[in-house]
Amino acid sequence: MSNKDQRTAERDARLDALKAAVIDWADKEIKQLNNEATFLKSILKGRTGAGRLANQNVEDSSKFVVAEISQFLEG
Repeated sequence: MSNKDQRTAERDARLDALKAAVIDWADKEIKQLNNEATFLKSILKGRTGAGRLANQNVEDSSKFVVAEISQFLEG
């Protein structure tokens, strides 16, 4: 194996490890954000009228986070 091939293989291995780490991080981040959203929704349900107003913000924020993470992972 030439030196160039070895460097390429090492780089590819590092990129694969990075991809796996990013996917793991994204999964944990999504789970944490979903848990937080569920908790905050439960708080808003106890308030009169505030739940409906904030519900759209929660949905928009969730869509934004999913889009940003997808864009980051897809490059």
